[in-house]
Formats: sequence, structure tokens, C-alpha cells
Amino acid sequence: MNDLHKTIGISYKNIWSIAAARSPARVPVLPLLGLVAAGFLLRVLCARGDLWLDEIWSLQNLEKIQNIGGIFWGISQDNNHFLNSLWLWFVGPHAPPVLMRLESIICGALTIPVAARLCGRAGIIAGLAGATLTAGSVIFVEYGSEARGYAGLLLMIFIAAEALEIFLDSTPCRNTAAPRINTQSRIAFCIAVGLGALFHLTMLAAAVSLIFATVLRLLARGSARPIVFQAAFDLSVSAILGAAPALGFVAAGILNTHQIVLGRQVSFSFGHLMEGLATLTDATLGLPFGTPPWIVLVIALVGIGLAALITPRDRFILPLTVLFLPPIGAAILHMPSVQIARFHLIGTLGLVLFASYAFQWLLTLRKPACLLAGIAIALGMIGGNAFHLRQLLVQGRGHYRKVVLFMENHQHEPRGPATYASNMPAEVGRTVHFYDVGHGNLRLVVAPNWCTPPDWYILSDDPAGETPTRIFGSPKCTVTYRQEMRMVPAPLSGLRWVLYQRSS
Repeated sequence: MNDLHKTIGISYKNIWSIAAARSPARVPVLPLLGLVAAGFLLRVLCARGDLWLDEIWSLQNLEKIQNIGGIFWGISQDNNHFLNSLWLWFVGPHAPPVLMRLESIICGALTIPVAARLCGRAGIIAGLAGATLTAGSVIFVEYGSEARGYAGLLLMIFIAAEALEIFLDSTPCRNTAAPRINTQSRIAFCIAVGLGALFHLTMLAAAVSLIFATVLRLLARGSARPIVFQAAFDLSVSAILGAAPALGFVAAGILNTHQIVLGRQVSFSFGHLMEGLATLTDATLGLPFGTPPWIVLVIALVGIGLAALITPRDRFILPLTVLFLPPIGAAILHMPSVQIARFHLIGTLGLVLFASYAFQWLLTLRKPACLLAGIAIALGMIGGNAFHLRQLLVQGRGHYRKVVLFMENHQHEPRGPATYASNMPAEVGRTVHFYDVGHGNLRLVVAPNWCTPPDWYILSDDPAGETPTRIFGSPKCTVTYRQEMRMVPAPLSGLRWVLYQRSS
């Protein structure tokens, strides 16, 4: 590796001098404040528009409880993100969408300086790159502007990673006789895991990955085995203590309601896993959505291979672990719904770290070719994410109110409620009911009543089936419908709807 750096004209030590010091660089305050302000504004702008299914579901969960305690032990449902539900309880169901999403907006904006500090351990350029990605990548902006727990989860993942960096700084190597234990960093890690789990339970997988990476880094630094084992034990205890409240609330909800309600589950497949990871990469680095997963995999592997050449082993371990360990675990356990990018959010930490390291290396070399390469990559990421953000600003998470109003205003029989059916009756019915002002203008028709044909059919999340005319219904009661409206949300969140009306 040293031969490589001698060939390009700069020593390994000079490139990573700040990283070797194991302390964050002082990222310039004014650029950082500008990035925080820009990130906050982006999230506010993207927080406008209709609520989508998962946000509506979170609100409707609150209708079933009598007091604030019910959030923690009166709802047994995987869509109940505790701290997000707590915020929605305080603002109320009639608050403007931006206010409902304000908690996520704040958490998303706070992630930016935390990322700057964490990535800044590799240098000032890396710190600014990390802050820029968390400020403007569509995955951070979209989840940082909707009333769900994912923005808080991301914030706590980055805080937990920074706490473990401080823990590593204070952990002795082999030749140190008296161990120095940084209690504050362990407490910070415990709190981050606890709050992260209250935002979303996937924080538990993130905590396992972060602890595993920390243990590997201690071994890579040559720490004595007893010290490594003690560190692993201490951090595991901290994580367990932190996760205990969230796990306790889940158990209390199950015991109190005698059930656990899960959203729509899609069986595991490696194709679905690749789809979820590819979407995560596209949304973080600004690659085009819909890029074939194998192409994204090749790009990722090439990038990781290059990172292995330019990154000290100690810094390479963390992003590599958080990118690969959770998907390996999901594959072993055959976890459902792995095609959804938001269930792999710990991977954004690895992508942001690798990208920030690459920019630090390219721009520190001060060679024209490397400078041009860095600028080209940066412009590509900015342009790609700008395109994604434009989609989010224009299309939002879907314009459901518009579809519902169209159905109400174009009925076959104006005197009675219009009827509709769907290929996803539970999800579509919940959304239509929310936007059906007065709750009675539209009525969902279920399968046994198909021989009384509904006025409308909403085809959801089935692009291949979106033809100008469609025949729906049971074999004995088929009905022809014509397409009236198509509503496509921005990627990552929302339901795609095509509205069909029964032919006269």
C-alpha cells in the first residue's frame, strides 16, 4: 500500500494525518451552518403535501387509546414508532402536515453536524462531504420530512457511531498497563441505542453492527484480548440497557392487547434483498432509481475495493461492517420485506463514510486528475440527488386527496355513496377513508359483493397492470373499467395509484 502512495506522490501518513490523530477535524463553522440551514429548508419544503399510508396509520393508531400511556402499552403494531407517535399525540390529528412532520425535520437537520463531526475524523474535506450528503441526499431528506421514526433512527445511528469513536479513543492498546474507561461515551451509546429503538426497532440491528465493528477495530489496533473482551461486554451491556425500554413497551403492548399486528409482509428472496440495497445506494449517492441491482452491486464493490487501497484498516472496518453485516443477518434469518430501503438505513452510515473518505483522499492529493475526478463525482452526486429531490417536491408522497375528490365528484349515482374496490383493500381503504371528508361519500366493496359492481377500482403498486382498460372481478362477475387518473409518488414512500371507472 505504501508503494501505491509513493507512486502517486504522497505518503500514507500525510493523507490521513488527521485520521491518525483519532480526533475530529474542526469543520469550518460557516459552511456547516449553511449546510444545516439548507438541509432544514429542504426538509420543510418536502414536508408539505398529503400524508401517506404509514403516516395515516400512525394517526389512526392513536384513535384507539384513551391516554398518552396507551402509546407505549396500548398499541401492539409494527407501525407504532413510539417517539413519533408521542409527537403526533401532542400536535393532534388536525395539525398541518408540516407540523406533524416537524419532529423528523429537526432530527434530520441535527444529523448534519453529527455527520460532519464523525466524518471529520478523516479530515476537514471528509467532514464537509459527510455533512453535504446528510443535508441533501434524498434518503435523508425524504425520511427527514415525514411523520415516521426513521429520521430519529438515523440521527441516533450517527450519534452512536460517534460515541463509539470516543470510546475507541480512550481504550488502551496492548502496552497500556492501566485501562482507561470512558464512562461518558458508554452512557452516550446507551442513550443513543435507547432513543433509536424508541424511534424504530431496527436500531437493535444497528447497535449489534456498531459493537461488532468496534471489537474488530480494537483487534486491528493490537489491543490485548482481555481489553477487547471487556470492551465487548461493556458495550453489549450498554446496548441491552438502552434497548430495554423499547423492548419492554413492545412486550407490554402484546400482553395488553393479546396480539401483534404486522403490516403487509413480503417473503424473503435474494432478489428482494438486492433491490432494497440498490435503492438505498441510489437514494444516498444520487444514482438513478431503477438502476439494475447488479450494476449497483458492481459499482459498490469497485468503490469499496478502491476504498480498501486508500483507507487505513482501522477506518475501513466500520463502513464495511455496517454495509455487509446487516444484509448477511437478514439473509440468514430470511427476514421479510427486505426490498424496502428504509429497513437497511444503517447502511447509509457506511455509504456516507466511504464517500467522505474518497473525497478526502482525492482532494488531499492536489493532483489535477484527482481534483477533476473528485469534482466530477461530486457533481454527479449533487445532480442525481437534485433530480430525486425535484421528484419529491413535485410528486410528494402521493396526491391522494385529489384522487378521492375526483371519485366523489364523478359518481354514476350522485344520490348515494360511490363504491370502490382495490387489489390492496386494506391499504387503499385506510387512505381513502382518511381523505373521504364526512366519511360516507365512498364505500369499499369487498370480494363477496363483486356481483354488485363498484363504481371505481383503484389499482395500487402494479405498474405492469396499468392498461387503458381493465377487466376486474370474479370469473362470474367480470366488469370492464377504463383508466381515469394515474398518481405516482416519488420513490421511497407512498403508494402508486391508478384510478379506473366502471364503463357505463
